[in-house]
Order: sequence, then C-alpha cells, then structure tokens
Amino acid sequence: MHAKLPASLFLAAGLALAQGAQAVVLQGASGSNPSADYSGAGTVAFDLDLATFAPTTFRFTLEEADLAGPLAFNALVRNIGGAALEQFSFSLTGITFAASGSVTPAFGTIGAVSFGPQAANIAFATPEWAEFQFGNPFGAAAGSDWLLATTGLRAGDSFTITAASTVAAEVPEPGTAAMMVPALCMLGLMAARRRKRG
Repeated sequence: MHAKLPASLFLAAGLALAQGAQAVVLQGASGSNPSADYSGAGTVAFDLDLATFAPTTFRFTLEEADLAGPLAFNALVRNIGGAALEQFSFSLTGITFAASGSVTPAFGTIGAVSFGPQAANIAFATPEWAEFQFGNPFGAAAGSDWLLATTGLRAGDSFTITAASTVAAEVPEPGTAAMMVPALCMLGLMAARRRKRG
C-alpha cells in the first residue's frame, strides 16, 4: 500500500523547479518609481514609470543560464511625472555594455545617444512627454536590443542598473507670465500695507 502524498508537496516541488529555471533574478529596486520586472534567461527587461524623476537602482543576480553569451537589455520607460524629459541615462555597476541598441521615443526626438562600458546616455532634441523604448522590448523588426557583457562573470554575481533622468525647466508661456505680473504686484502691495499697520 502506497502512502498518498499531500498536494502541497507537489506544489512546493513545482515552484522549486520553476525558480531553479529562472535567470537574471531581480533582487530589488531602490527609489520611489514603480517598476515591473520581465527578465528571463539571457535577458534583462523591465518597465519603469517615472513618477518623481528621482534615480532608481535595480539590483540583479546572474544565474548559469545567463552566462552563455551577452545579456539582452530592454526597458520601457514611461514618463508619468508631468514634466518633459530632456536627458536619460542608464549606469552600470558590476557589468558592462557590450553593444548599443535602439532608442525609440513616443513623441520626442532623439538628439544624441552615447554609451561607454559603464553608461548609456540619451539626449532628446525635442523633449519626451510620454515614453520611450530602450532597446527592443516589444520585438519590433526595426528595433535592436542593447547588450551586456557577461565575460568573466559567474552564476551568483550581482550587478546594478541605475536609471536617472533630467527634466526640462518649465518656462511659463507669455500669456501666463503676463497674468502673473499683476498678481505679484498685488502681493507686494498687500505686504507693504501690513508693514505699515504693524
């Protein structure tokens, strides 16, 4: 007679096997911007929602499946903070860029893209108000992945990717500035009256 094994044991074993097959594990993200991780074997991929324009740092750990060649790196960066992006960068620690890929803005225009071993910088000629694709997160025919070098790295090594942005300074339109002048004059007049009374 065979003992019946509990279903929870099979569930736990299934989860353990699924986690063992996982690769490029996101250990955590620092910063206040929401993100979603889509990384897998040989690919680092995430969505980042820029709500505050404060830097966000992602910490990843490599697994054996990631070491066969360079890692593909893709990100969808959504601008939900209400200001226009002028520049954006990804900085690396513990890993380096092997090759550049595409950068596709939704509405802005790319001025220049530069990269070195530790950083990729994007300058928008026309500020981006909505989102841009770093690499090819949707697998479009016209896009290409950025690549991260894994030479010399081992399973268990960790690396970080820090995303940082620069937003356009808000310059009021002439009509808005014209309406502000009388209001500022009125505030100055009220402050002067208070000083006379006090």
